[in-house]
Amino acid sequence: MAEILNQNEIDALLSEIDSGDAVEAKSPEKKKRQISIYDFRHPNLISKDHLRMLQMVHERFCQLLENYLTSKLRTLVNVKLIAVDQVTYSEFSLSMSDPSCIYILRVEELQGDAIMELTLPFVFYGIDRLLGGEGKGIDVNRELTLIEQRVVGAIAAEMVHEMNNAWIQVTQLNAFLSSYQSRPNFIQIAPIEEIVISVSIEVKAQHTTGFINLCFPIQIFETILPQMTAHQMIRSRKIERTKDEQAQLFKQVHSVQMPIHAELGRRSITLKEFVELNEGDIVRLDTSVSGDVPVFINGSPRYRGRPGLIDNHIALELTDELSNGTES
Repeated sequence: MAEILNQNEIDALLSEIDSGDAVEAKSPEKKKRQISIYDFRHPNLISKDHLRMLQMVHERFCQLLENYLTSKLRTLVNVKLIAVDQVTYSEFSLSMSDPSCIYILRVEELQGDAIMELTLPFVFYGIDRLLGGEGKGIDVNRELTLIEQRVVGAIAAEMVHEMNNAWIQVTQLNAFLSSYQSRPNFIQIAPIEEIVISVSIEVKAQHTTGFINLCFPIQIFETILPQMTAHQMIRSRKIERTKDEQAQLFKQVHSVQMPIHAELGRRSITLKEFVELNEGDIVRLDTSVSGDVPVFINGSPRYRGRPGLIDNHIALELTDELSNGTES
């Protein structure tokens, strides 16, 4: 109910109007419209949640790649995810160096192709390290020779393997190297104005900085985008191996070859005695003929055994197990 003015308030209001002191009542401010700019040339076909999931997948890829490159190149390698963006294919194509080291990936599970570009500073550094050098690289940008392509191709194949392992959280990617190109103008995996997912990864090793750039057409993600949720990724981290996978794993472990040797005995002699040794001389060892000898597995003492012959073949019978290099 509106407030009713008394006579004194009415007189005071009239006097203010006559003197010009009355202030016009302000109408409540209209709420400003929130306008978001929509770029028809760069539409957001993937939500922020899905982009966040893609970042999580490729951060995992960077961790796996860092471990692999550090052991392969025999030096500390730092791999960091820079960005995951939605761009047109023409923009990604123009961002690639010419010449460069570019691999076309066949993504078997999603029935499409992708691009993996390795920038030349990192490529030449890796080649020099793999061939026994210090990783100096070269300053001139040129195409790779056939021998260099073979060397880098083995590394690129392992990179794709690690990428497949990172994508296990979402789906079985089953990507593999399809072909090699050095000129980006010769590659066309999507229409020029088509939206693609661009992934930029920085690689640092010693004084060399390079990049790994990935390009995925948006179409190959259409079937898996609805499945890409945080809950699904957390749940998929616990991988239960099937019986066939366990059998294959055990088969691979059991086929690993370990060097084994037995030490028949030791004896310390002087340099004079060593110089005076002749053919037919007998050196007495510190073990008896009927005693046990230590057995080494991969250079570590693990057992004690007794040497002998079986069907004219030298044999060794294990008699005791050692614990941490000492007798149990």
